[in-house]
Order: sequence, then C-alpha cells, then structure tokens
Amino acid sequence: MKAKIAHQKSAKKVLDFLKKSNQILLSAHVNADGDAIASVIAMGLLLEQLGKKFYMVFQDAQVDTRFDYLKNFKKIYSYEPSQHFPIEIAVILDVPGVNRLGKVKKILPDRSKVVKIDHHPIEDDFAHISMVDEKASSATQLVYEIIELAEIKIDTHLANAIYTGIVYDTGRFSFSNTTARDMYICGRMIEIGVNPADINNRIFFENSFDAIRIIGKGLAAMENYLESAVNVIYLDYNTISQNQHSEIEELANYSIAIRGGKVGVFIREIRPRFHKISLRAKVNIDVNKVAKVFEGGGHTRAAGCRIEGTKKEVISKILAEIEKQL
Repeated sequence: MKAKIAHQKSAKKVLDFLKKSNQILLSAHVNADGDAIASVIAMGLLLEQLGKKFYMVFQDAQVDTRFDYLKNFKKIYSYEPSQHFPIEIAVILDVPGVNRLGKVKKILPDRSKVVKIDHHPIEDDFAHISMVDEKASSATQLVYEIIELAEIKIDTHLANAIYTGIVYDTGRFSFSNTTARDMYICGRMIEIGVNPADINNRIFFENSFDAIRIIGKGLAAMENYLESAVNVIYLDYNTISQNQHSEIEELANYSIAIRGGKVGVFIREIRPRFHKISLRAKVNIDVNKVAKVFEGGGHTRAAGCRIEGTKKEVISKILAEIEKQL
C-alpha cells in the first residue's frame, strides 16, 4: 500500500506538470529496448488524449522493428542534428543518467522543464521532477500509474503498449522483478483486448533464420569459469550483422540458464575491439556493481556495460569483478 501511495504522489506531480505544458519531447535510452519503446509510446498515447503536441525522438538510427505493431511506432524520429523541434518540456523514460540518452541530450530543455520516469538506480539527477522506483518492473509500469490517475480511456492501442513494456522487462513474467502489480495490470490489459500470444510471439519468437543460427553458434561456444559459477557467451564482430543485435539479446538470458550457474555473461563485439556486455544473475549477486566498474549500470540481477580490448582481455576484466561479488 505504501508503494502505491508513493506512486500516486509522484504520478500526480508528473500529471499536473503535463497538463500545464505543450510541445513535449519524449525519449529513452540509446539502443531502445521493449520497455523504452513501449513506455515512450504509452506516454505519447496519454498525451494524445490530453490534447498535447509531442515528439518521440531516439538516438537510434533504426528503432527495433519487432515493436512496429504499436500505434505511432512510425512516428518515432531518429535524432538528426539538423532537426528542430519547438520543445517546451521533456519527459525522459527508462534512463538512469543523462548520458544514456546519447545525442538526444543536446535538445533537452532547461532542467526545470525535464521529467524523469525510471526504474533503475539513479546515476545523476538531470530532471526537475523524478518518478523513480527501483522496485518497479519497468518504466512502462510507472507510466501506467500516471494513466490510471489521469482516468483516461485505455483502448487496445494503449493496452498493447502497456502490456508490451511490462512483459518485455519481466521476461514474460519470469524475472525476479515481476510483481503482483504487474500481473494485475497485464490482466486488465488482456480484458481490454490485448492478445498475449500474439505479442509474446512477435517480441520473443519471431527472429530471422540467420539470427537463430547465430544464437546456436553462441550457445555452442559457451564457456564456463570460476568453478562453473560463471557462464560466458562470446560473439565476435564478424559473426553478427549490425541489424541482428536486438534479435540475439536472448543469449544474455541463456547464459544464466545453466544448472549450477550463478552469473551469466553475454559479450558481443559491436565493432573491432569494442564490446557490449550483458550480465545476468540468479542468486544474491549484484551484477550492477560489476557493470558500474566499467561505467555501465542496470539492476541487481541484470546489468550491462561496454569494454574495449581483445576477447581475452575483456573476459579477464569481467571475471575479476564478478569474482569479487562471488
């Protein structure tokens, strides 16, 4: 009950601010995932009903097309320096620190006109109004709390966005961040008209033939370390095409799916000697602390960072920090 009261207070602050504003920038983190995309779209659909003008802008040159079934997906802009938007305020979602916005941070208005809605540990305080709850499953769940307070009509388009963000960031309700509140919200979205099988299939089970083959290569090359406590999947730059990164993200979850494993690591070389690392844990190990050593971040059980070096150097650095947590 206390958590819900806290949400109501912060949700009211956000809602009151939105009602007084127009020309609103909506954005989320670089390499936007399902929660980032869905929370921005859900917020946009709320603003539509409030009669507000808004612009959805991400740094990503190509936003993940698995989510193109969501209403207004095609209205998302990819950031271009030459673009100009008459922005009055900004609502930034699923972003713990301003640098994770990428180049979009260049078009942010003054801090007094910025709202932050997030569920990650705070990296910096770049907003005038912050609705942050580390216990929330997703930014989308927090957007729902604002929508509920606004008492607007939730049609199937908005329901699809809400369901999508929550189901994505809870891993189909399998991650430890799943709460009874998530189940309640998603149950309500199903009553409104969401088709769970359709959304789950589109997000999790519609990979390209080549992506599935790459997933197979990753699994076949999996290695374990530290007396089998840590499982590592590594894919080099030449194995992955640039448009397949979102399709093979599931390898991060496979890395922790080994009996007896405590930490999973998925490393992909996104350009020569530059690696993106996804960390997962299923015991009381804080992989967020590991990620922060390398200027990354995330959650206790799921985090990420980027490291330069050879395969051997990167694995060695990561294992050294994981061992400290073990």
